Amino acid sequence: MKICQYTIFILVLMLSVSGCAGKQALVKKNPNSKGSYTVMGKTYYPLKEVRPGYKQDGIASWYGPGFHGKKTSSGEVYDMYEMTAAHNVLPLHTLVKVKNLSNNKEIVVRVNDRGPFVDDRVIDLSLAAAKGLDMVRCGTSPVRISVIGPAEAVASKLPAPVVKAAPPRCPNPFFSASPKGALAKL
Repeated sequence: MKICQYTIFILVLMLSVSGCAGKQALVKKNPNSKGSYTVMGKTYYPLKEVRPGYKQDGIASWYGPGFHGKKTSSGEVYDMYEMTAAHNVLPLHTLVKVKNLSNNKEIVVRVNDRGPFVDDRVIDLSLAAAKGLDMVRCGTSPVRISVIGPAEAVASKLPAPVVKAAPPRCPNPFFSASPKGALAKL
């Protein structure tokens, strides 16, 4: 009886885990067209440039553990704890504002990967970005994407970061460079 219960438990566990696993898409560059690529029989044509204010509505999803630590389309390593996203045609390193239309929460992410490759989805968010939109539990959410601009251009317009001086170190009562320090008093 216990073996039967154990077998059923393992089967249910395997089915539930396999249902959460996403397929890794094979991305093929199209040799006949500069910059285009084909995934699962569909060809995508990334935009060369996009103006701030470009908007797109659709469904956002998020991706995390299965891709964490792997290379993205931009060549950098994917970190699910960074505010990044995958988009199938926006130029890489574009900053976009993403608004969750079901709760009005907004975040800003940098596009560093390609995807999603599911028909109704417009953006795949990192785990950190999905948490910012409060959509981790649901997995998907209706969103509006608004382009801010290229990350480099936007960063160059930001004021220089203010570097605060380190707080003064607490004096160590048990050590002093002078012979009349704290140890001499003990």
